Amino acid sequence: MSKKKKKHKNKDLQLSNNISRRDFVNGTLVGLGVALLSPSLPVIGAEKKSVGLFNDPWTGFGGVGDYANSNGNVASVRKAAHLIRDGLTPKLLEEVEDTGEEYDMVIIGGGFSGLGAAYQFHKKYGDTKKCLIIENHPVFGGEAKQNEFEVDGYKLYGPQGSNDFGPPKKDDKGLIAEIYHVTGLPFDYKFVRQDPEKTKVKAPIENYYGVYWDEERFDTGYFLGKEAKKPWVINPRADKLSRLPWPDDIKADLNRAFEDLEDKYQGDDIDQWLDSMSYKDLLEKVYGYNPAITKYFDPIIAISMGGVGCDVYSAYSARALEMPCTRARYVYDSSINEVEMGALSFPGGNTGSFRHIIKHLIPESITGGKNFEDILFNPINFKALDRSSNPISIRLNSTAIDIRHAGPIDTTKHVNVTYQENGVVKRVKAKTVVSAIGGWVGKNIIKDLPPAITDAYKEFHHSPILVVNVAVRHWRFLNELGISSARWFEGFGNFFSIRRPMDTGEKNQPFEPNKPAVMTFYVPFNNPGHPISVQGTLGRAELLSKSYSDYEKEIVEQMTLMFADYGFNARRDIAGIVLNRWGHAYISPQPGFHFGKDGKDAPKEIVKKGYNRIQFGHSELSGYMSHTNALTEGSRAALAAMELL
Repeated sequence: MSKKKKKHKNKDLQLSNNISRRDFVNGTLVGLGVALLSPSLPVIGAEKKSVGLFNDPWTGFGGVGDYANSNGNVASVRKAAHLIRDGLTPKLLEEVEDTGEEYDMVIIGGGFSGLGAAYQFHKKYGDTKKCLIIENHPVFGGEAKQNEFEVDGYKLYGPQGSNDFGPPKKDDKGLIAEIYHVTGLPFDYKFVRQDPEKTKVKAPIENYYGVYWDEERFDTGYFLGKEAKKPWVINPRADKLSRLPWPDDIKADLNRAFEDLEDKYQGDDIDQWLDSMSYKDLLEKVYGYNPAITKYFDPIIAISMGGVGCDVYSAYSARALEMPCTRARYVYDSSINEVEMGALSFPGGNTGSFRHIIKHLIPESITGGKNFEDILFNPINFKALDRSSNPISIRLNSTAIDIRHAGPIDTTKHVNVTYQENGVVKRVKAKTVVSAIGGWVGKNIIKDLPPAITDAYKEFHHSPILVVNVAVRHWRFLNELGISSARWFEGFGNFFSIRRPMDTGEKNQPFEPNKPAVMTFYVPFNNPGHPISVQGTLGRAELLSKSYSDYEKEIVEQMTLMFADYGFNARRDIAGIVLNRWGHAYISPQPGFHFGKDGKDAPKEIVKKGYNRIQFGHSELSGYMSHTNALTEGSRAALAAMELL
């Protein structure tokens, strides 16, 4: 494959008046003033075509479709959350509108955790009892939402956050397999066939495995910078890093880590042992690796599940990621079919799973029937979500601000749930409450928390991530390079990938270099060298401090730096950029989080106990932010709460 370089000019760094100030209709840029009016407003010359939505200068362009006004923590969500954080909600309580509603269960949070709780409630009570889900975003799903683009006649999708999944086996007896059977989620999947006449680039079918785990299976490039003698090294692990201009001792250590054949611990309590130290200490103090190896793994930990540096991240948590030295060796096996690897992605990430479950709980929530394509792609019926006749209802754009038992905790039969909906403060009464939101919010809005839970929540630390989906009109520049994924070590971000799309029938996304695609960037904000709480705080400060146009500029500059020599032109080739900011994307478990310290209970186990009529069921209580853990924790909390019904 030719690697002939092409000259580029600095003017190509600038988009036409900045995408941040313009949106598009089926790939055609239109003025911001029109786009602000409505996400589905017809435009002159583009009748019945979707309009991309530009929310505000901070949130930026949201794409098209139902999720266009809910890309990550949009400005309105951030404002409401900071109102709670800063202790300003008491003033709002002076004028509360009592709705007169009473529910058997109120669930705070409309992500996978809340859905897991609602699933158990519906399973036990069907239409005989009432449950309300309160969700602060404009669209349900939590981080399991998607970005949608219309580019040159093609509908494209990218994940906002929650992404890859592995279907359970049909004969599994656990909760997840049960949900698959009940909701109609398929157990088997196919992916768009690759035409070898159009491209020989090997691309993953999800967004993560090209970053480390199955790097040898896919075509991954390491960008070493424009000043390097050879800026790109393609598939460096194919020949044990020999083409990388790194010191021989560093490459030797990395290869040793990749092979992961050593075992320094012979005891039976491997889990507790690993949880007693950071992953950095495991690598450097126990196994003797050069600190450069820790630095290599820092962003991998940060973007996959940790959000922080290896220096503060429990080595036991690294085991869940099958990282070296944790006795959870990941073995690359070229004989395994990619689908059998169990790392798959729906077009819009785990939005696909979420929509199947919500369709089961509220049949009219998504228009159309129950076939796979209808559930994946049909519009949301927002009017069906919160009807008095629903056994399960979801109330969107509603931020819980005050939750407390209606009387003495030990004797009262109700919990008062106060929330703000479209600027109006309202209150409902609940017999039980499941807090399916992160502890960073829950600890501030649940007003009668026992001291033990309050203290336990002090040990919960969270870190941010920025997920960027860039719609490009073609990916010939990647094909020219011979890559589908890339890592780099300086500049904006650290990793991106394109995917070979899932086969969804008539609405398949294309997989050809001459056709549009979505490039997904997972951008970490880890800050090794600082305490764990400081790393998260510094990361959020950086994530939240920049406008959409600031990030747009950095993305365009980074892409131009890496790809202009291979035919990329930002002005011509970028059709849209959507930012998804998640300020508390990951629980970041420090040593002792999982099994406790000094004979004390682990913080997560204390919170799991709940109290009286309030139970806690968020994925952070597993120590890992994943959709299956979220469903499991929400389900557990609901079962505990329902004992009082």
